Amino acid sequence: MKSVLNTAWVVVLALGLYGAAAAQYGVGQQVEIPAQTGLPSGSPELLKQIGVTQNLGAQLPLDVQLRDETGIERPLRAYFTDKPVILAPVYFSCPMLCTQIINGIIKGLREVHYMPGQDFEVVIVSIDPRETAELAAGKKSSYLKRYGRPGAEQGWHFLTGREEEVSRLAAALGFRYAWDEATQQYAHASAIMVATPQGQLSHYFYGVEYRPNDLRFALIQSSQGKIGSPVEQVLLYCFHYDPVTGRYTPMILTAVKIFAVLTVLALGSLIGYFLWQERKARQTSAVTTQAVGAE
Repeated sequence: MKSVLNTAWVVVLALGLYGAAAAQYGVGQQVEIPAQTGLPSGSPELLKQIGVTQNLGAQLPLDVQLRDETGIERPLRAYFTDKPVILAPVYFSCPMLCTQIINGIIKGLREVHYMPGQDFEVVIVSIDPRETAELAAGKKSSYLKRYGRPGAEQGWHFLTGREEEVSRLAAALGFRYAWDEATQQYAHASAIMVATPQGQLSHYFYGVEYRPNDLRFALIQSSQGKIGSPVEQVLLYCFHYDPVTGRYTPMILTAVKIFAVLTVLALGSLIGYFLWQERKARQTSAVTTQAVGAE
């Protein structure tokens, strides 16, 4: 009986030490990641005009008319069927930041085994109304070669559109940008979004690098269970999407607390069972002793 009690205290102590270590070294804590911007240096006024406002749950204007790489104009809803959609507001002649954003999407999706066109769609929209379908087609060809997955062209769309149409979409995305006459460039933040098949915004990711697991989990959640194995669906419950950082963080501390409580309850039940067995054995022994004495 003493060995059981000793083991119980060792387990409880170990759980307490693990929880303390997790808290001390930041396991499961969330870190804010600031969004990078395409703001030219020396333009403080433009800084006030750009940014990203998260419109989580907002409905996108699916009637917005945009041109595909072949020059055919279609409503945005043409790219929303039964699959989640990754959206990236950029412009194709951007000298640096937009290229890094699209490269970040490619890098992240290379390690996601879902297939564009089959499991999800990627919609890259130019915020520059002067850009043409021919330019979009060239960019699509170049980036798909970099992506290197045969058949992916069915799920990647590089779109252009009139200023009023693009502005409506950008406003719904919460994506604010401004034209800088001095540099002849657009000032904008770096962010991509994920939307449900119905066109509701569900996730925002910032910066120019997007972790494969973050993209994978966002697609699983946004798809409403239509993609992802049962194992991935269960794994998703172990992570928490933080809209402030645009990251999924493991819920380690919560899991440790739950596990600790369950372990203590299990050990308490086990100890109670052994005590009951020991008391029962003593009572049986006493009855036997009395019976022998009576004889």
